[in-house]
Amino acid sequence: MLTPLAPGIPNVNPLTFKPDTLQTFTITGYNTHFTSPQAGKVQLWFKNGNNFYCPDSITIVNDNTIEAKFAVGAWQQDSLERSNFDVVVNNDLDGTFALREAVTLIKKKVAPIDSNTLIEDIKLAPIVAAKCTPSVNTDKHSLFVFPYREILYESVRNTFYHVPMWFIMTTMVLFSLGFSIAYLMTSKPQYDIYASSAVYVALLAGICGYATGMIWSKYTWFIGMGWGPAIRNMAFQDIKLSGALISVAAYAAYLVLRGSITDEIKRARISAVYNIFAVVIFMMFVFIVPRMMDSLHPGNGGNPAFSKYDLDSHLRMFFYPASIGWIILGFWILSIIIRIKLIEQKREQ
Repeated sequence: MLTPLAPGIPNVNPLTFKPDTLQTFTITGYNTHFTSPQAGKVQLWFKNGNNFYCPDSITIVNDNTIEAKFAVGAWQQDSLERSNFDVVVNNDLDGTFALREAVTLIKKKVAPIDSNTLIEDIKLAPIVAAKCTPSVNTDKHSLFVFPYREILYESVRNTFYHVPMWFIMTTMVLFSLGFSIAYLMTSKPQYDIYASSAVYVALLAGICGYATGMIWSKYTWFIGMGWGPAIRNMAFQDIKLSGALISVAAYAAYLVLRGSITDEIKRARISAVYNIFAVVIFMMFVFIVPRMMDSLHPGNGGNPAFSKYDLDSHLRMFFYPASIGWIILGFWILSIIIRIKLIEQKREQ
């Protein structure tokens, strides 16, 4: 938790500018080192489509602030690929990082060029955005950091808690399915104990996963909303959150079903059959349906996949072992529940 976030650009001010005006932009960095001797030369570009434009000048104010003067000629505005410019910064220590669609050019009406106007005369206009070719020594930062992701920012740390909860639930759901099928084939009571105990752990992990997901969503996707409207949006706007809620409810119903049947053999058989359908519901609403519909979650609705979006090469070395550790913790809790149930069974006998 003490590992810092990677260098990035949270904001640029102002957000808009007009043609034929030399505008001074203040670029605010996060965990940047603009004045460090190790940073070397700090470079900055305004990127439009596939073209890079150099600012008229840049001034390093402090470690986290750059002032850059930039302008676009009115005669150039129609040749731009789009109205938005990305701001890209590079230095030897922080590497290359950018803020997408950081500033927007407010185009103005320009009198049409007649046949008597020479292109050379237009290009001699006082305001010109000069194209340039970036040349960098170091493209990647040399720091051990969390990946900097727009919207997520510091909350990306929740990756180590929210995502492994669903890994645990998926593992326990499959474990429970295996022993439910085994019980239907053999009628051994201990298999029912294994299956039902795994559902307890799966439900615990699912509740933790949904709770951490709600908190994460509230402070990334639904900033400024009260908890009431935010929860309604989570439940009905994002298919993966809705699917997760349905899956958790399906396994809560499994426990209610078991509690409502007094006959042990009948309870075990009905629970095993229900569990098979519950696994289908879980897989459908957590893994299949969200990939077919729009979702704010990575890997769904056209968003980049989870590992591509939230992890980098440094973080993968720790995330996957940590996830294995969480799963082992789930099996440890499962072993305790199974032992308690076996002891209770022996006492009853």
